[in-house]
Amino acid sequence: MLLAYVLWSVFEGAWSEAESATANYAELLATWQQRVTSIAVVSLLLFAGLALVLFRLFRAQRRERQAAERLRQQQEQLETAQRIAQLGSWEMDVRTRKVVCSEEQRRIFEIDPAKVDLVYEDFLAMVHPDERERADSTFQSAIAGDHLLQLKHRLLMPDGRIKYVMETGETSFAEDGKPLTVFGTSQDVTGQYQMESQMQLLASAFQYSGEAILITDHENRIVTVNPAFSRLTGYLPAEAIGRNPRFLSAGRTTREEYQEMWQTIQARGFWQGEIWDRRKDGGIYPKWMSVSVIRDDDDGIRYYVAHFTDVSAEREAEAQLQHIAHHDMLTGLLNRLSLAGRLEQALAAARREGGRVALLFIDLDRFKVINDTLGHHVGDELLIAVAGRLREAVRDSDVVARLGGDEFVVMLTGMEHSGSAAMIAEKLILSVGDPYVIEGHDLYTTPSIGIAIFPIDGDDGQTLMKNADAAMYHAKAAGRNNFQFFDSRMNDAALERLKIEHSLRHALSRNEFLLHFQPVIDVASGRVDGVEALIRWLHPEQGIIPPGRFIGIAEETGLIQPLGDWVFWTACRQLAEFKAVGLSGLKMSINISAMQLRNGNLPVLAKGAIEAFGLDPATLIFEVTESVAMHQPEETVRILDQLHAMGIGLAIDDFGTGYSSLSYLRMFPIHHLKLDRSFVQEIGQGPDSWVICDATIGLAHNLGLKLVAEGVETQEQFDYLRLQGCDLVQGFLHSRPLPADEVIAFIRQRNG
Repeated sequence: MLLAYVLWSVFEGAWSEAESATANYAELLATWQQRVTSIAVVSLLLFAGLALVLFRLFRAQRRERQAAERLRQQQEQLETAQRIAQLGSWEMDVRTRKVVCSEEQRRIFEIDPAKVDLVYEDFLAMVHPDERERADSTFQSAIAGDHLLQLKHRLLMPDGRIKYVMETGETSFAEDGKPLTVFGTSQDVTGQYQMESQMQLLASAFQYSGEAILITDHENRIVTVNPAFSRLTGYLPAEAIGRNPRFLSAGRTTREEYQEMWQTIQARGFWQGEIWDRRKDGGIYPKWMSVSVIRDDDDGIRYYVAHFTDVSAEREAEAQLQHIAHHDMLTGLLNRLSLAGRLEQALAAARREGGRVALLFIDLDRFKVINDTLGHHVGDELLIAVAGRLREAVRDSDVVARLGGDEFVVMLTGMEHSGSAAMIAEKLILSVGDPYVIEGHDLYTTPSIGIAIFPIDGDDGQTLMKNADAAMYHAKAAGRNNFQFFDSRMNDAALERLKIEHSLRHALSRNEFLLHFQPVIDVASGRVDGVEALIRWLHPEQGIIPPGRFIGIAEETGLIQPLGDWVFWTACRQLAEFKAVGLSGLKMSINISAMQLRNGNLPVLAKGAIEAFGLDPATLIFEVTESVAMHQPEETVRILDQLHAMGIGLAIDDFGTGYSSLSYLRMFPIHHLKLDRSFVQEIGQGPDSWVICDATIGLAHNLGLKLVAEGVETQEQFDYLRLQGCDLVQGFLHSRPLPADEVIAFIRQRNG
C-alpha cells in the first residue's frame, strides 16, 4: 500500500505539471516519459529499500529463533545436568519469602507438581525435626550476610524415608545493604552419605576387628594390615608391608598343603582352613584362616584378603572336651562311652582269635552311708582313692572305667580261663577292702563284684554288661565283699526287678496303691487296741503285690518318699473315718521310711495332718525301724523329740535285727518296742528259742515301754507271750491285714 501511494503521488504530480506547462502533446509526451523514468527509478529504489528492510527483519527473527533454541537447549542441558548431579537450584525473595526453584529442586524435595506458589516455610517444614532449628538459624544467618550458606541436613519424607541434602547459597544486597534475594542450590547426597557410612563401617570393621586381617596385591605382597594382625603376630605394619606372608609360616604346614590351598584360591576365589604360624617372638600357634580374592573389571586379580585368628584355645578346649567325653571327670578313668567302644574292639578281637573277655562289675558296699554321713566331698575323695587302687591292681592292657556313682567296671582281655578273672576279683577285694584315711577319717568300704565272660555269658557288650550287673546284685545278696559269676537265674530276677521298678514309677499316678490294716490286740483284754497301716499294690496285671517285693526297690530308686507320703496321708484320712463311724480312741500305726525321717519336715507334715483331719495326736503311732533310727542317732533323737512333744506315739520296729546302742535306745522318746517276727517264729523250736523274746520283753518293761510282738501265728506263740507279760500282739492268729470296711467289722465284733 505504501508503495502504491508513493507511485500514484508521483504520477499525479507529474501529469498536472505537464498540463499546465505546455499544451503541446509532444512536449507532454516527452515530459511524461521523463516522469515515468523518474518514477521507475524511485520505484526501484523503494523496492530495494523494502527488500533490505524485509531481509533484515527476517534475519533478526531467525537470530531470535536460534537464540531461543539455544536457550531451550541450555535449559534442557541445565536440567539434565541438575538431574544427573541431583543438584537443584532455587532463589528466594527475602521480602516476600517466595521461592522459585528448578524441576530438580522439586524432585529432591518431592514437591507436588500442582503446587505453584512456594515459600520458604514449605521447605523448612520438610527438614527433619531434630535439625529444623539449626537449619533455620544457619539460613537466617546467611541472609543477614554473616557468611555464605553451606548446610548439610536431613529431610524427613512423608513415608518416613530419610534423605540427606547439601545446601549452598549466597545473598544479593541492595545499594543500601538490605538483602534482596538468596540464590542457592540443593544437592541430594543420600547416596554419598550411605557410601561414606558404609566406607566408615568397613574401615571400622577393618580397624577394630578381633581377627587379624592382611591384604596383599596380585603378587602376594602385603599392602596393609590391621591392628589385630600386630597384636597376634607381634609384627608392626612397617615390618610386614611389602613382604610375602610366607615369612609368618611355622614350617609345620607342608608344601603340598600350601599348593592345594593356592589351587583352591585360584579356582574358586576362596579358601579356608587351618595352618600353623610363628609369631615374632618365636611362638608357634595354629590359626584358622580365610582367603578371598578381589578382582578388577577385567577379571584380573587385584588383591588377596586374608582373615585369621589364633585357635590355640579352641584346640585345647576341643582336646579337653574330647577327654571329658571319654573320661570320668572325678577319677580320670574311662567313662561309659569309652568303655563301650573299648569293649566292642576287645570283643571283635576275641571273635577273630577265639579268645575270652571278662567284665567285672564292681559296686562299693556302704559307700552311700559314708557319702551321706561325712559329705559328698569325702565321698568323692574315697572314689578317687578306689579308682587308683583299681588301676594298680590290673595290667596296663586292661580297662578300668567308672559308670557313675560308686559303680566301676574292669575289662580283662587275653584270658585263657575263668580262673584268671576269679584271681583278679580276689585281688580287687583285698586291695579295695583295705582301710582309707581321708580328711582324718578312717574309712572302710568293700567291693561286691559280678563277673560275666565272653562268649559264655553273652555275645555282645550290652548283654555282658547286663549279666555282670546281675551277678553283682547276686554278690550283694550273698553278703557283700565277694564276687559271683553270672547265672541265668540272676538275669531272670533282674528282669523281674526292672519290670517292677518301671511299673512302680507310674503306679502312684494311676492310683494303684491301697491300704490294708492289721489289728493290734491287747493281750490282757483281748480287745483291738489299734491297727497298723500296711501298703498293698494292686497291679493291673499281677494283682496284689505284697510290700516285700517293691519296698526295697522304692528305697533304692528314691520313690519311697512320695510313696511314704501317700501312705501317711491316706492312713490319717482313714483314721478320721474310723473315728467318724464310732471307733474313737483307735490307734493308727504308720511306718516311717528313712528318707521321710532324714528330710526333717516330718513334724510339719504331722502337724498339718492332725489339723486337717482333726486327729488326736495320741492316736498316731509312728514306727521307725531299728536300722533307720541308728543311722544318724543324734538327728533321730532331735526329730523324735519334736514328735513326742506333739503327743504322737513312737515305736522302734523290727527290734533285735539291727545294731542298737542301748544308750541311744534309752535316749529315744519312744513308747513301744516291736519284737521282730523272726524271733516270735522261733518260739517252741528248741530250748533256747525263747531267750531273745524273754530278754526283749524284760528290756522293754525295764525301760517303761510296751512290747508289741509281730507275726504271732500259733496259739502256742500267743500263750507263751502272754505268760511272759507281752503287752500287744499282731499276726495271722488273730487277723490278717484287712481292707478298711472289713477291719471295722472285725473291731466291732472283737470289742463288742
